[in-house]
Amino acid sequence: MTATTVANKETEKQEVSGLRLKVAELQRSPGLYAGGALAAAGALLSGELLMVTTLGTSAVAAGWTALGMLPGPWRWLPGQGEPWEWMCRSSRRGYRRSLRRMRRRLKVAPYEPLPGWYAHPDRPALVRAATAEVRKRRCEALRAAWSRLLPDWERGWWRRYSPAEIALRAGPLVALPASGYIELPWWGRLVAMAAGTSWGVWVWDKPDPRTTAPAAGHDEDWYLTRWAEWIAADRGPLPASNLTSVVLDEDKLTAVIVSTTAKSALSVGQDEVSIAFEVPPRAVNIYRPDDMAANRAKLTVRLKPLTVKAGDDLPSVWQEYNPYEGSELYGVEETETGRKFTILLPRKGTSATAVQPRAIAQALDMPGEEAVSRLHLRALDARRIEVNEMISNPLQDGVPLDLDALRMDANGYVTVGRDIYGQPARWRLMIPNAGKFGLSGAPGMSAVHSFDSGTTGAGKTSLEEALLIAQALNGFVSWVADGKGGVGYASWTDDLDWLVKSPLGFALMAQAASNVGKHRFAEQMRMQWRDADGDLETGRSFFVPGEPFAPMAVTFDEFNEMAKDGSRSKNAAAVLRGVSHLGRQTRAAGIGARAHVQLPNLDAIGSNADANAVRDMLQSGNIALFRTARTDVDTMSLGSRTPEFRLEPIPETFPNGSGTGGLCYIADGGAQYTQSRVMYHHNAAKVFRTLPQKTLTDREADAAGIAYLHRDEYRHMDATEEEAFLTALLKSKSGKKSSGVVVIDMHKSAAPAVEADANADVEDEDLDTLVPLPPRVRVWNAVDGGARRNKQIAEVTELKPSNVANVTARLERLNKLTQVGLDWHTAERLDA
Repeated sequence: MTATTVANKETEKQEVSGLRLKVAELQRSPGLYAGGALAAAGALLSGELLMVTTLGTSAVAAGWTALGMLPGPWRWLPGQGEPWEWMCRSSRRGYRRSLRRMRRRLKVAPYEPLPGWYAHPDRPALVRAATAEVRKRRCEALRAAWSRLLPDWERGWWRRYSPAEIALRAGPLVALPASGYIELPWWGRLVAMAAGTSWGVWVWDKPDPRTTAPAAGHDEDWYLTRWAEWIAADRGPLPASNLTSVVLDEDKLTAVIVSTTAKSALSVGQDEVSIAFEVPPRAVNIYRPDDMAANRAKLTVRLKPLTVKAGDDLPSVWQEYNPYEGSELYGVEETETGRKFTILLPRKGTSATAVQPRAIAQALDMPGEEAVSRLHLRALDARRIEVNEMISNPLQDGVPLDLDALRMDANGYVTVGRDIYGQPARWRLMIPNAGKFGLSGAPGMSAVHSFDSGTTGAGKTSLEEALLIAQALNGFVSWVADGKGGVGYASWTDDLDWLVKSPLGFALMAQAASNVGKHRFAEQMRMQWRDADGDLETGRSFFVPGEPFAPMAVTFDEFNEMAKDGSRSKNAAAVLRGVSHLGRQTRAAGIGARAHVQLPNLDAIGSNADANAVRDMLQSGNIALFRTARTDVDTMSLGSRTPEFRLEPIPETFPNGSGTGGLCYIADGGAQYTQSRVMYHHNAAKVFRTLPQKTLTDREADAAGIAYLHRDEYRHMDATEEEAFLTALLKSKSGKKSSGVVVIDMHKSAAPAVEADANADVEDEDLDTLVPLPPRVRVWNAVDGGARRNKQIAEVTELKPSNVANVTARLERLNKLTQVGLDWHTAERLDA
């Protein structure tokens, strides 16, 4: 019998649903009866009772309106700010009474009650601090009471109202009793009664039923224990690690992860912490600020369940799991490659450089293993950061070579590729000097030094080939020192003005560029120029392209192998010293240096004065960071050019499987680096060969030195043969016995020049005794007389073998002599 009764009750509870359930809830609502009673009072009461009721409800409505619309102490309540802040800002008539209370509360022993206290220099600050603290404690107690009595402050009827809300909520308090003064038919009274009951139910049910916040299920010790068991265990993801600075409340847990081993603190993943702390993966956020060591990381775990709008939109998720206190996410847009949004940082607390892609990806729970590398950050101003999520990288299809884009503009820029935002990736070759012009009206310009870093196959050669073509288009002289032994630029051997492959060649090229710069400075001191007012001045301290020298760029590929600290090469110090001098003194001579390195850190080249000068030089102009073998590409001793945001490593392949060669981060002139891809052509040397080539003038060639004058003789040698040839060449120049190196010239002679009448016969032997013939005439006459080798020519002319080698090489360039094997023969008559 008992079982049957229980079953019947359960059946009745199941049947009470829908409309019957709604009616039952209305019957239990006190607002139904309060509203109905208020409307019935207007219909049943009359005379003084009706007037008292109407005035009373009007007073309640007026108080309700004042409470809801006027600012005042009621704004202390939850959701309306801190009460002690309002009280500190407000004027108080009872200041003296408050001051006496504060003096009693302070209890400052060393000071006298009245004279000493008033003479205390910090009395106003102490009073304000104590007053604020007392009122803060008072308001916390008030807030706790309100929270217990009136939950759900955000939607409660006691919050601050808009005028429309006041009219809808407090208006019926006046209108319903006042309806008794109006003659209404019976159905009008019924309408008033229905309106009153509806209003009463609506107002009474506006505050949702009290819901107590779920208490934190675990204390701080529980989380520390779980960390030790699941994360810091011997076989855990981060053995022997610790959690410090733990702060736990009912909504969030924050702590600092400390790694005591060689593993980085960031090696802990979201899933591991999610399993250990029994929270969803999206509730875990792990990141490391730039000023924090690698063995530490910040951990934030959201313990409160996520409550966001329908659709789980990014601003709501960001608000729930905000890694930067006070920041805001807005402006979410769908683009062709993914999503774009903006993060607004607070005015104080978090700087733009502290924002990291990893923290953003974790806070928004972006899927995929490469979610961090898909985020690209760009600072719009001091507080706004634009974040682009590139699901498909727009640079994966490559950037074709464009000759028009490689032409230099008025500011000295050329376009070497395209960045990830679709904008041109620019590279600066020259910097204009404002207000300084040559005699032809061309503006004065200074050269720009450049630097790029990346592992083998990252695309440094693609950038260099694009720049060599740009230099040819803009009339530059191009020198290249190939640290790969000539393999890197094998197809460019016959086209570059000068190409070296050995450490000694590196040093000689750097020294030759410095000597050319000195020669240009000496010539520019005697040149004239015009200022911005058109006045003619003498003595140029700047460079004008083409008047009369061509701009020049010297490239040192694999510079770190030739100049790094502790190198086995005996010429490493000479290479570093030559590049240091080149970087410090030749920009005003139109000579720029460019270095390609594989160094993870520029400190590896040493710490002496030359190394410091080279580091400063490499940071002064263009910078490109390609794929590296290490993860931190922002720790390369770049000084003020250190990237603002942590740059994620460039992967070896794009999502579609194609290689990332030529993909790099290019600095925009400051510390902002943008991912870009440089132009590429399958046979760049062929394109370079179709363009006009510049070389040095004869006087510049003489200043460059013997290694430059003999460059065609060892152009096709490998690095070992070139080193031996240059060593022998330098010894012969200094008068020492040659090492017997056999020189094999595989390069064809240049086309013969325009013929000129010549008559160099000198028949007056007495005149030859008084005024000796120039060496070139004596050498040509000796060859014409039958001397074929340099040694025979030296015996006939009584010149040193090194001088004979210089003269014969010069006459060969002028097409006056030609060499067949190792024998010299005359080609044309020598001018008088």
